Amino acid sequence: MQDFDIKRKILSYDRAVPRYTSYPAAPVFQAEFPAETVTGWIDTLKDGSHLSLYVHVPFCPKLCHYCGCFTHITSRYAPVEDYVHLLRREISKMGARMQNKHVVTHLHFGGGSPTMLLPQDFRLLMDTFREFFTFSDTAEIAVEVDPRHMNEDLANTYGDVGVNRISLGVQDFDDKVMETVNRVQPFDVVYEAVRHLRAAGIQDFNLDFIYGLPYQTVRSMTRSMDYALLLKPSRFAMYGYAHVPWKKKNMRLIPDESLPNNDERYDLFLTGSRILEEAGYRSIGIDHFVKDTDDMAIAQKDGTLGRNFQGYTNIAPDALIGFGVSAISQYPQGYAQNTTASHSYQETVLHSDLPPISKGYSFKGEDIARKSIIDQLMCDLRVNLFEVWASFGHDLSKLDDSLSLLKPFIADGLASLSPDGVLQIAPEARQSVRIIASCFDEYLPPIETTQRHSMAV
Repeated sequence: MQDFDIKRKILSYDRAVPRYTSYPAAPVFQAEFPAETVTGWIDTLKDGSHLSLYVHVPFCPKLCHYCGCFTHITSRYAPVEDYVHLLRREISKMGARMQNKHVVTHLHFGGGSPTMLLPQDFRLLMDTFREFFTFSDTAEIAVEVDPRHMNEDLANTYGDVGVNRISLGVQDFDDKVMETVNRVQPFDVVYEAVRHLRAAGIQDFNLDFIYGLPYQTVRSMTRSMDYALLLKPSRFAMYGYAHVPWKKKNMRLIPDESLPNNDERYDLFLTGSRILEEAGYRSIGIDHFVKDTDDMAIAQKDGTLGRNFQGYTNIAPDALIGFGVSAISQYPQGYAQNTTASHSYQETVLHSDLPPISKGYSFKGEDIARKSIIDQLMCDLRVNLFEVWASFGHDLSKLDDSLSLLKPFIADGLASLSPDGVLQIAPEARQSVRIIASCFDEYLPPIETTQRHSMAV
């Protein structure tokens, strides 16, 4: 099938759907979810469970206009320092409840800007984690880094405490693009950040790019990728910009006429992905690119690649525990989200034995089977529908509506379905994965009537 034909067909199906870092998606979570339910989930985790830990640092010194994260803008360090002490208290409470029965395989610091944490406070948090949790010898400890905040002292701190993976928020190397989104960040700033990190002994890092930003063109994307390859990262991520100004007021500062349309967004992603593939990176899922020797590539080959709120992971954990305001946790029984209200978070952490939960969701009905199907599609572009469905003891007739929704995609050659139930998405159609996965989402209306999600392409 020719590129133009594929592009035309994919764009004809484009609609607002979840990113499927969870199923059901976060808008389905229920308010005032009982914290006691969550502590029950924690207490019934099997001994020796593999844990992935996430720490949300909701502070930035300056707001990027494209940002969709939960964060506060501050030029003072005092609220950040106070927050660190609250985090330590939350970590210690969770650790005491878990009684060191489990093994941490991943620890991820996200935000906001985790690089706002001063070296001594980052050390305090790591000391607290190691006091209350047992880490695997091969645990991945990762930090999302704003290159503008990186210096030699911070890099050495990361190396000293065991950080072994860095995600550098590059977004783009074009000056006009970055000025428009209020993030002036020349190439030499990123280069210096990488130099400091490598000198500190941290060799595994990925560059995070965003396509669909204002004034991006195929030409500017090509130039940015050429710069990026000079840094020789181990991984790349290319995330589609989700323009949701009805939810995030800062996005209203981006001129509508500066944004690429869906046709141009498709070309931007295709340009970036082809450059990376020609440079020896293979595509993983919908937006990652790694070398063949990368543990993420090996995990995909072995069928162990997972996806959660942290994105793609080489080993799907038994539970993901989130710390800090707005952080989301995932347990075998469902999801739990911490409160986004700073005062409520503080009061609960200081004065209650319960976690600071505000929203959550308990799996029911066919949720886990549908989640398994969606996860496999998002990771592997392939799933045996009948096999997964039968493994959960569900009647195949309950898949009829989803199979009916698949028919147009199959007719257009974007996907295929074998007689024994193997659904395969064409590699060249991977930008349609979210849309095809939505065929199995029983909580998403057939025609989206609310602005809860971003467009898929």
